[in-house]
Amino acid sequence: MASSLSGTATRIAPHAGMIFVQLVTATYFVLSKVILVQGISSTVFLVYQFVIATLFMSTMAFIFERRSRPPITKSILGSIFLLALVGITLSQNLLAACLYYITSTIETAVLNMIPIFTYILSVLARQENLELNTWWGRGKLFGTGLSVSGALTLMLWKGSVVGLQSTSTGDWAIGLAMVVGGTLAFSSWILMLRPMVRAFPSEFSLISIMLFCATLQQCVVAAIVSHKASQWKLKWDLELVDILFGGALNSGLSNVLYTWCANLKGPVFVATFSPLTYAFAAVLETAFLGYTMHIGSVVGAVMIVVGLYIYLWSKAKEEAQHCVEETDALCSTLISDP
Repeated sequence: MASSLSGTATRIAPHAGMIFVQLVTATYFVLSKVILVQGISSTVFLVYQFVIATLFMSTMAFIFERRSRPPITKSILGSIFLLALVGITLSQNLLAACLYYITSTIETAVLNMIPIFTYILSVLARQENLELNTWWGRGKLFGTGLSVSGALTLMLWKGSVVGLQSTSTGDWAIGLAMVVGGTLAFSSWILMLRPMVRAFPSEFSLISIMLFCATLQQCVVAAIVSHKASQWKLKWDLELVDILFGGALNSGLSNVLYTWCANLKGPVFVATFSPLTYAFAAVLETAFLGYTMHIGSVVGAVMIVVGLYIYLWSKAKEEAQHCVEETDALCSTLISDP
C-alpha cells in the first residue's frame, strides 16, 4: 500500500510542480504589470529580484546539497554562465520590458508559444522524436497545436482588442517582438537544461550559481540603462512584495522545478504546461483588477486545457509503450544470452 502511494506521488509530482510554477508565473506577471506602470525601471527591478533569488537558492543549496555537490569545473561554470545569460538575463529582461507596451494578459498569451518553440527545437536537436507514424506522436503534435490555438483564440478574439485600445499599434508591435524574443530565449534555456543537469546533478546549487551569474550580468545591464540614482530607489509597498515574490518563487523555486522536471520528463513536457499561465492570469486579472471575461476567454481556456490533456495523455502512452519495448528487448537479450 505504501509503495503504491509512493509510486502515485512520484507520477503526480512533476505535473503538480509544473501547475504550481504556472500559477506563480501568472501571479508574478500580473503583479509586475501593476508596479511597472508606476514608473520603476524594469532593469533595476530585476537586479533586486535576482539578488533575493540568489540568496534564497544559496540557502537551499547549503541546506540540502552541501555534502553531495559535485566539483565545479571551468567548463561547467562556463556552461552555467551561458545558461544564465540566455534563460534568465535575456529572457527576463525582454519579458519584463514588454509590460511597458502590452498587458500581462497579452504577454502570457504569447508565452503559450513556448511548447511549439521547444517542440521544434527539441526535434532539431534530436532530443525529441516526431513519431508521426504512431498515434501517440500524432496526439502530442495535435495536443500542442490545440493548446497554442487556444492561446491565439484568447489573444485575438478578446485580448488583442483590449491591448490595442490601451496602446498604439507601434508600441504593441514593440511589446509583441520583445515577448516573442523572450519566449524563444526561454524555450532554448529549457532545451539546454537536461544535458546541464546530467553534467552537474545538483539542482539547487546549479540554480544558485546560475542566478549569481545572472545577477552580475543584470548589474551591468542596469548600470548602462538605469544610471540615475532615483531609478534605484526602492518603495516599501507592492513593489517590495513583487520583488520578494519574484525572487524567492518565480526566479528561485520555479527554476528548480523547471530544472528537475526537464531532467525527469524532458523539455517538451515542461513547455507544454505554459498555456496554463494564461488561464491563471485571466482569472487573476478578472478577480483582482476588474477585467471582464468574454466568450473568447472561455473558449480559448477550454482549448488550452483539452490540448494539454491530450498531450499529457499521449506522452504517458508513449512512455508506457517504450517501457514495454525496453522490457521485451531485455528479456530477448537474456533468453538469447548463453
